[in-house]
Amino acid sequence: MGKIKIKICEDVSQDIAKAVGSVMPMGHIGVCFLSGDSDIAHKAMSAIGEFEYKITYIEYPDGSVADEFTVGDVVNAPDDIRLFIGVGGRDVATILGEACAKRNTPYLIATYSPFIYGVGYCVKAAALPIEVYVDAGAYSARDDYAHCVGAAIAHRVALWERKYVYQMLGKYDYSNIKREQELLDSMIGDGEMADKARILEGFVEYAKIADDTFLSCADILSQLIERCMLTRVRGESMLIAAIALVKYFKAIMSIEDSRLLIPADISSHCRVLSKMTDIDISEIMKAVTDRKFQGKWLYIHSEYREDMLKELNAIDSKLLKIIKSAKRFMGDVGYHLGEDYDSNVILTLLRHLSPLAHECSPASMADYLGMVSDQIQ
Repeated sequence: MGKIKIKICEDVSQDIAKAVGSVMPMGHIGVCFLSGDSDIAHKAMSAIGEFEYKITYIEYPDGSVADEFTVGDVVNAPDDIRLFIGVGGRDVATILGEACAKRNTPYLIATYSPFIYGVGYCVKAAALPIEVYVDAGAYSARDDYAHCVGAAIAHRVALWERKYVYQMLGKYDYSNIKREQELLDSMIGDGEMADKARILEGFVEYAKIADDTFLSCADILSQLIERCMLTRVRGESMLIAAIALVKYFKAIMSIEDSRLLIPADISSHCRVLSKMTDIDISEIMKAVTDRKFQGKWLYIHSEYREDMLKELNAIDSKLLKIIKSAKRFMGDVGYHLGEDYDSNVILTLLRHLSPLAHECSPASMADYLGMVSDQIQ
């Protein structure tokens, strides 16, 4: 995937007008957004009115995601639309990425959110936007920064897991991993994440280089948390997932006497996950049918265990400050988390996470290392 061009804007409306003018001096433009972003979309397009453009607005209900219908709305839009503009975040970006790849039509994204999904990191389609415009003045959305805190620590935990998996596979990508880690650690600092400018600038830089090809336990667990209705907000689910995984991975990496055991019936993990999340069990089983544990993984694990545990301890030492930082960005200072957060559900998901994790993720290795449920605290 190419690198996304990202610009922080003091006046996003004027910058969009200039960008559109550089692509085409007149013509037909399509603007896509969710209903909740209607006012922002029209404001972002306000400066366009000075030019001779026909504008077609494509509005999606809140909660819309990229599927054949939403993508089809763009693909089947009038043929004379020569440029699309998406206003919003992850969902709009994904819809446009897929649709414009099919149409072979250029597009750009305007976002008011510093959250990483708002700056285009999630765009996985063949087509990339001309540019992503981040509204630097949209600092009033306090909760967005709470989501950023959750995303930052979740990506840091995911990076730790990717490093572990790559070591197990003998796959080394130190230069990119080092750069990602430097950016994330710079954002997180000592855990006091109160500097909005540092968060915004950090995510803009991180979005340019982040490797999204590795499906981490942080990604998986955050989605399971949402399916279990603990929270439907991705930033919060990522925060909760990261906290739980740091503790879980520490428990796994703390086992000094590594020994190879025959795993418990993995199908039982699949049944529990299916029951908790309503995911069809056959879909879960697909992920584990071709797994072949290699004995050398146990040796590699023992070689890197202490170093990886030391890194986890450093992350863990910042968690309390990170949690406090996230809550202080929330309108209710995190009060709602006390009602929604069910630790028993999280622990159960962790115990049965291995079928969905990478085959040599620590979550999967736990099956071979003799991890039992009472070791997960």
